[in-house]
Amino acid sequence: MNKVNSWDEVSKLETVVLGSMFDSSFFDGIKNTKVKDTLKKIADETSEDLDYFKEQVSSHGVEVFQASPTELGYKPSILDYVDVNGRLSHSTSPATMLHNNLIPTPPMQPRDNAITMGNKILITDPVFSVHGYVKKFKEWFGEESVDTRIYDGLQPFVRTEENLEEYFHEQNININLSDLKDSDKDELFEKYKLYGFCSPNLTRVGKTCFLDLWQTPDAMKWLSKHYPQFDYKPLNIGGHNDGIYSVLKEGTVISGPWFTHSEHIFPNWEIIYFDQDYGKVQEWFDFKIKHGGSWWVPGEEDNNEFTNFVDTWLSTWTGFSEETIFDINTLVLDDKYVVVNTDNPKLNKILKDRGLEPIYCPLRHRFFWDGGWHCCTLDIKRQGGQKDYGI
Repeated sequence: MNKVNSWDEVSKLETVVLGSMFDSSFFDGIKNTKVKDTLKKIADETSEDLDYFKEQVSSHGVEVFQASPTELGYKPSILDYVDVNGRLSHSTSPATMLHNNLIPTPPMQPRDNAITMGNKILITDPVFSVHGYVKKFKEWFGEESVDTRIYDGLQPFVRTEENLEEYFHEQNININLSDLKDSDKDELFEKYKLYGFCSPNLTRVGKTCFLDLWQTPDAMKWLSKHYPQFDYKPLNIGGHNDGIYSVLKEGTVISGPWFTHSEHIFPNWEIIYFDQDYGKVQEWFDFKIKHGGSWWVPGEEDNNEFTNFVDTWLSTWTGFSEETIFDINTLVLDDKYVVVNTDNPKLNKILKDRGLEPIYCPLRHRFFWDGGWHCCTLDIKRQGGQKDYGI
């Protein structure tokens, strides 16, 4: 019997991988107490939330696999990432694909760089945070179940122009593609190829797989060749699909209000347009005005030392939370239960009216980690085979 079997987001879940967080002692080496105490609090509360999630889904018969950061190859202290000159830094060699990640991102979100495509776990991006998971996936589910062809660096992918411009902006490279000739652009596309792509660009719905091409059009070619079991339908929504829409059950999708394409890609399905209740996070709005909206830790809006530390040393830990609707970043357990990260009366009613019972598992620092329970998990095994949902 296959240990790996998942073709969609809604069939009964049997096996899941759950992310993990550094122990709070990881931050003991930080001298500034305003920074250290806040990071330790985030670590402790995040670990508590992960433990509670594990307890809840296990009680519903789901087998949970989880490895600590040290088991995944991370060092136990932030000081282990200090170089001989006392600077907080880590290797930025192409082999580790860390880019500007001065301290490795904790392995909180295994779905960012891996996706189950039927009977294979496909590693889509060779970033540092996935290295330990590759070894664990092979140990847990069998080496034959893990596809590392992209991870091994055998396939470069050409960026979209939008993605390349975004890369130049992030790296402070002063190049404006609109000013260049096509031949010069082609040279840059060749020079700055990607060696992977984000797994949440894909949404599996049985025989259909929706693929956001915001990073690279080459993903469509590669997937069509190596995973022809799926019929790929292109999207261009500019980010992780699961922060914009989620399949709740066959025939029902919950979507951000701005994603009007939902009606076209899910014809004859019920589309529920839903937005977060931002009134309950007024402090985030205030901090957004001050800071730009990329992340938020409740109660630390005026902790400038902490804000500066995060922006300087932990910039790749956070995303851009304004783009994500965390309330719809759900994990479907079966046709009766859905794990949610916030006790939202409006969302609860939507789910219950459709025969779904919300399992509330708080994720208190989702505005810092820029992800919900769907991001923090990777479904490995669901009941049944590949189904045609008629879309």
